[in-house]
Amino acid sequence: MGGAGRAGARLAALALLTCSLWPARADNASQEYYTALINVTVQEPGRGAPLTFRIDRGRYGLDSPKAEVRGQVLAPLPIHGVADHLGCDPQTRFSVPPNIKQWIALLQRGNCTFKEKISRAAFHNAAAVVIYNNKSKEEPVTMTHPGTGDIIAVMITELRGKDILSYLERNISVQMTIAVGMRMPPKNFSRGSLVFVSISFIVLMIISSAWLIFYFIQKIRYTNARDRNQRRLGDAAKKAISKLTTRTVKKGDKETDPDFDHCAVCIESYKQNDVVRILPCNPICRALTTSHLTWKDSPELKQLTGGQPWATWPATTPWASSPFGLQGYRLFLRMGSSLPEQERSTLQ
Repeated sequence: MGGAGRAGARLAALALLTCSLWPARADNASQEYYTALINVTVQEPGRGAPLTFRIDRGRYGLDSPKAEVRGQVLAPLPIHGVADHLGCDPQTRFSVPPNIKQWIALLQRGNCTFKEKISRAAFHNAAAVVIYNNKSKEEPVTMTHPGTGDIIAVMITELRGKDILSYLERNISVQMTIAVGMRMPPKNFSRGSLVFVSISFIVLMIISSAWLIFYFIQKIRYTNARDRNQRRLGDAAKKAISKLTTRTVKKGDKETDPDFDHCAVCIESYKQNDVVRILPCNPICRALTTSHLTWKDSPELKQLTGGQPWATWPATTPWASSPFGLQGYRLFLRMGSSLPEQERSTLQ
């Protein structure tokens, strides 16, 4: 158990060290952010009324001004005939009409930092940058882009970003209005906290499992040792009893006399052809079992009983109610014998 405890302590220290080395900056789940309400207007040629739709799942960047902005949406021009959706290349350019006062750059997430994308659009005088995600099933995140100045930065989902891009690739005019939505408070957990809780749980499970394994191993060892000891004692008792001399009661022996004392355990008279054992202290006993030893006619018996006849003892509890009971039982144990469980309990 000591080894398991030391191993668990080392794992706990490793968990604390891992958490302390984790980046201090919490992830987006632990930061407050502002939602962006985005209205998009598409003016298709040959269509009377413009098409409008709303994007409610936009999110302002952490370092972006939380302000409203309106303008035409523009995507980067192709570079050497290859479409440029990322805005990471130093040659990124935008075709800005001369009569437009404010415009909004539409860029895809990936390949460079948010700060690089936003700074490149700001260099071309964009009023805002809308970055759409590059993973279809992922929600917008709170972008970090320190040092980008007063340019507004918003992230939207990949689906909505590609919808707007499809219009721009067909040279259809797209107008966008970005308004400040709700302030969302930070959540109560961070990535570092989650890692700490997870590692602590794993360490606790390892320590608990090691303790249980140690406990069951010790229990099995104790049970096996106890069983071996009981078998050893039983074998020793049988061996001791087997060494006692036996004889058969014959007709005319004093044990067959009706006035001869009865067995203190069996409360029965000896009969002809009964097999008896000769004990080391000279009394004899009926050889019924290795645990029922009946005492007869010995100086030790007379000394223990004070010369009282056995017939005067109560028949129901011959051992416990007699002067011979406890001392005789101890003598039995010294000789390697034993009594049944129900009789032994009355003597203890």
